[in-house]
Amino acid sequence: MNTRVFERTGRVAEILKEVMGAIPKGTHVYMIGGAARNAVHEALHKKALPQRDYDLLLMGDFEGFVKKLRTEHGFTYGKIRRKNQIVLRKKLVPKPQSVADYVYLDIDRTDDTNVLRNLREHAAFTINGFAIPLKKFLVPHILPHVIALPQSIADIKNKRLVLNLAGYQYHAGNLFAALRFMSLGFKPPRKSEIALLLQELPKLEAWRFDRNVKKVFGYVGGEKHARALVKRLGITVDIFNQKKLRAL
Repeated sequence: MNTRVFERTGRVAEILKEVMGAIPKGTHVYMIGGAARNAVHEALHKKALPQRDYDLLLMGDFEGFVKKLRTEHGFTYGKIRRKNQIVLRKKLVPKPQSVADYVYLDIDRTDDTNVLRNLREHAAFTINGFAIPLKKFLVPHILPHVIALPQSIADIKNKRLVLNLAGYQYHAGNLFAALRFMSLGFKPPRKSEIALLLQELPKLEAWRFDRNVKKVFGYVGGEKHARALVKRLGITVDIFNQKKLRAL
């Protein structure tokens, strides 16, 4: 699995400082998603979780921010390049061999200046309901700077998965995410919440479904471990076979 653990030090910190310095005047950038969650988890549990990319929420000069990162700081485009979402990457080592040898930025632009509303509408689980002003992301004591949905701090402190009912439908593959969290020691969602996640899973596009299955197997230690987690949830259908799911 080409995944590093969460970092806020060393070469990663140097690159993130460059990103902070590239923020245009009057523009606000927040760390959200897995990186914000992992920062809170590290602060509470003193343990780093697996990390793939750094999700940024931007309010303001999107084009100016991206242009400066590319022309002045050596970032290159990743696979996603849309009007309001761009993935950029920068080498961590001189001769990268895998995705783990880059820092990836997944940058989303929004016109909504209400950060909590954005979290409420997009976070699948309460433990993902965090945003941190990017310029505060590297401070030693990060918790005072965290913006959080109600219950989010308590749930990540107690390592329990609770569905955010306002945002779980934003991504159809969140049942796979639950398996990844469970492999890291998080308590599973309630049965009623598992049923909701199971209803969403067949909606994934075929290519996303296949990618998510591979991601789960890579994170949890293989197909055998993944199926054991599914059994623990009380699910009897083969959730790794999209045709069988859609036939229900």
